[in-house]
Amino acid sequence: MDPRPPAIPHDQRPRSRVLTMPSMSPERAVFFSRIINIVALLGLLLVLAGSLHLQFGIGEQPCPLCLVQRSGMIGLAVGPLMNLMWGIRARHYAISILAAFAGGAGSVRQILLHIQPGDPGYGPEFLGWHLYTWALVTFAVGAVGCAALLMWQTPLDAGDTGVMGKRGPMRAASLFVAAFVTIDLLIIAISVIPECGLGMCPDDPPNISGVGDMGGWIALLVVALVSAVIAFVLDRKLPEKPIRA
Repeated sequence: MDPRPPAIPHDQRPRSRVLTMPSMSPERAVFFSRIINIVALLGLLLVLAGSLHLQFGIGEQPCPLCLVQRSGMIGLAVGPLMNLMWGIRARHYAISILAAFAGGAGSVRQILLHIQPGDPGYGPEFLGWHLYTWALVTFAVGAVGCAALLMWQTPLDAGDTGVMGKRGPMRAASLFVAAFVTIDLLIIAISVIPECGLGMCPDDPPNISGVGDMGGWIALLVVALVSAVIAFVLDRKLPEKPIRA
């Protein structure tokens, strides 16, 4: 008699789960995963708000690669936003990872354009680094973070339906972020028309006369207020039932 135990078919073997927390219930795992997504969205909102202030407050017009990176930031925010609205899914993280690679490619390209010794770089600096370098760091952190969350299987298997099915602060906050990102995307699309027309955008667009530092913050406040109003109205109008992505 063969003393070895019978082999378990491959499709019946227990799946290896990296970063699984046996003591954490699915509901608690979903809660903490949502918190992580919210923190990520807050960081990206600050980045997008800063880019709007730089463009319209200071008057620093974005170059073509800058537009690629800003669009990548918006794409990076799409995954966490979809996780909150329609439930935590692996494909949502995949969207953010793809956006991080696309935006990161634009950052790397811009870094390489100004890598020669003595090149002053393009645009303003923050803490000694140009903004496109910080953008690359942001994309790298976003991609690594999404990959790590993909290995946390518990919230992915919890059957989360998101916050869209229940009226409340969480849904209103998600709708606020969605409105803010949409307005930012519209601003990018509209601002590109006078800068680029129907042809290629200039590599070094001329700066415009901005509304000033204080005016830029006031404009951002207006965008935030409009986003809040849109979120409030939608939160009251949308039905209360689970919506699956």
